[in-house]
Amino acid sequence: MWMLILGYLFWCLFVFIGVVWIMVMIKNKGNICMSKKSMRLQKRLPSVSVIIPAHNEEKCISKTIKSILSLDYPRRLLEVIVVNDCSKDKTKKIAKGFSKKGLIRLISNKVNKGKGYSLNRGIAASRGDLVVCMDADSTVKRNALKKMVPHFRNPDIAAVTPALKIINTKNKLEKMQYIEYIFNVFFRKMLGFLDAIHVTPGAFSIYRKSVLQEIGGFDEHNLTEDMDIALRIHKAGYRIENELGAVSFTECPSKWGQLYKQRMRWYRGAMYNSIKHRDLLFNRKYGNLGFFYMPINVIAIAAIIFIFVTFLLSYSSMLGDWLYKMSLINWDFGYVVASIPGAISGLLATPLVLLIIGFVLGIYMIYISFKYIGEKRERGKISYIGYLVFYPITIMLFWTVAMLYELFRIKKNW
Repeated sequence: MWMLILGYLFWCLFVFIGVVWIMVMIKNKGNICMSKKSMRLQKRLPSVSVIIPAHNEEKCISKTIKSILSLDYPRRLLEVIVVNDCSKDKTKKIAKGFSKKGLIRLISNKVNKGKGYSLNRGIAASRGDLVVCMDADSTVKRNALKKMVPHFRNPDIAAVTPALKIINTKNKLEKMQYIEYIFNVFFRKMLGFLDAIHVTPGAFSIYRKSVLQEIGGFDEHNLTEDMDIALRIHKAGYRIENELGAVSFTECPSKWGQLYKQRMRWYRGAMYNSIKHRDLLFNRKYGNLGFFYMPINVIAIAAIIFIFVTFLLSYSSMLGDWLYKMSLINWDFGYVVASIPGAISGLLATPLVLLIIGFVLGIYMIYISFKYIGEKRERGKISYIGYLVFYPITIMLFWTVAMLYELFRIKKNW
């Protein structure tokens, strides 16, 4: 009985969270539209260093470098640093070609040290007032930097995040992730209104270099260094802003196995950082981030795992019971027809109404995400259903596995 009550409470929690984001959107509706307009550039532009950590990225490193070099920003103020993290393919050779032309600076690690170390090494060698961290499999729109830089006129702003989207969606899995990323663009903007942005994505987030130095740079042993650095920025008393008009693009997993590997890193990293920064939880000192978002996020993760496990146990038990009864009557399928009303009654005994409400909220939130970001909704309409029905089950499974990995201290892999 208590499990049923807890299940209802968790479903109510998800509906509540959805309603909160809609309320934040309604309250800041005018500001969402304003964020699409370019802020006026100051007369004296800051110098910017773009750091690209790369490990075995021969397929995309050239495109990424060209994307940065094409930015609409004074070339004398733009520095590009590629940190080759002991790549075994042609990454270093390709980057060296740009370096010989004087277009970039190339730094090479003697041994594979990871993304955090590479970023810190690039920061230490950089000359810019602002530092951009750029994943080697990402690209950016030409006007992105000019749209983001003006936010740093506010001395309280330590980082600015872009609107991160997926490029080249071909199969159903990629299209579902495309929807997920569009929703996350909208979601990150809502978090910005609450001063609760907790992740600065690796695809073209910009930092005030002096703040990075103040807080000690990136954690070199953290699976999700972009979440850790964002939380430490908040704890140091600074803010993180989001710029909808600055669009960056990234590749996404095209196969389920690749998605699984990516999400294990993300979710285990999120659990680790939630524990590492547990002093944020219910702490009024950190505003909406500490008193609302971080606690609700931790509870939501627990709810996701609980709902998935109870769902699995409940329906496994129902299936086992049904198979046992069928064996007793020598697999008489007339029993199946007779048991349909009872099966329907059993389904209605679950939080079906809340599921329907959650589904409707999901459709509405996808709609407003596309609307306010100005993204077309014609792409992969069938994928919307997959994203709302099948994708959440997959994510629940991944969260559950990630928790088990953490509990049993299974080795973490990048």
